[in-house]
Amino acid sequence: MGGTLRIFGLLILAGAAWTTLAGEFGWMDSHLADAWLPTLIKAGLAALLAGILFGVLAPVFRFLRKGRCARCGTGIEKGQTYCADHLRETVQEYQRQARERHQLY
Repeated sequence: MGGTLRIFGLLILAGAAWTTLAGEFGWMDSHLADAWLPTLIKAGLAALLAGILFGVLAPVFRFLRKGRCARCGTGIEKGQTYCADHLRETVQEYQRQARERHQLY
């Protein structure tokens, strides 16, 4: 998201530069170019700064999204419920219970 906003902001600023040149060389009415220039510059800078901000804050967002183990609270991979140790313990407990049920029949 941040990279896309930075590129979008740079493209808008390039459009602002082209609008300035178009107004100066007569490719476009100079009054129209002068009217659009402040809006293009503000939009381009806003998108560029938002992209930079998202890029800087991406590690923080990634940390906040990272899951926690249901038993001990340590960081886990996305889509997991338990850390590796507690996952192994849970699987072994389930296997033990399954063996006990199977022995009863």
